[in-house]
Amino acid sequence: MLEVIRFVMKIFMSLFYRVKYYGVENIPEEGGYLLCCNHISDLDVIVIGLKIKRKVHWMAKEELFKVPVLAQLIKKLGAYPVARGKGDDRAKQKTMDLLKEEKIVGIFPQGTRTKGKNKDEIKAKYGAAKFAIESGKPVFPVGISGGEKLFSRINLVYGKPYVIEGEEGKEYTKDDYQRISQKIVDDIYKMLEDTVNGNSSC
Repeated sequence: MLEVIRFVMKIFMSLFYRVKYYGVENIPEEGGYLLCCNHISDLDVIVIGLKIKRKVHWMAKEELFKVPVLAQLIKKLGAYPVARGKGDDRAKQKTMDLLKEEKIVGIFPQGTRTKGKNKDEIKAKYGAAKFAIESGKPVFPVGISGGEKLFSRINLVYGKPYVIEGEEGKEYTKDDYQRISQKIVDDIYKMLEDTVNGNSSC
């Protein structure tokens, strides 16, 4: 079913958007990792996944799972629910379990869509850094921009994976994790700007 949906989505995106991919060679072909991306629209998960051959298990807001048909679809695609702003222990454990099983977990560090908002006004949540440090799995940074309307261009940049080395014996606080998550987000925006601006003639 995943391949069928991927095929349909490829046709949809080719008809209604102009997607420019950068850094496809950086996509890891094996192993578990935490895919971290800025969040613009509901199309993000579709565009990002089209170049990744494996299933991405996206952490998605629990409201989406209250719509019967949609819930069944996104579950088959690998999504799992999280109760935002409530300290959802089940979602946290699910994330750690997936990473230990060498799966790909997709997460938006800022926790919400930022379309139409100044990126400096949206702060990262602490979860991305916590998962990365506690699991020891690489962070795979992805940046996305554009796509504000039909037939517009979408730029998607896949960065190079890297591991965040935790300090041995250090007890991290939420503030510590939040600062590290914020750096992940800031680096994603810088990567996106440097890549797209540097290839503006493409």
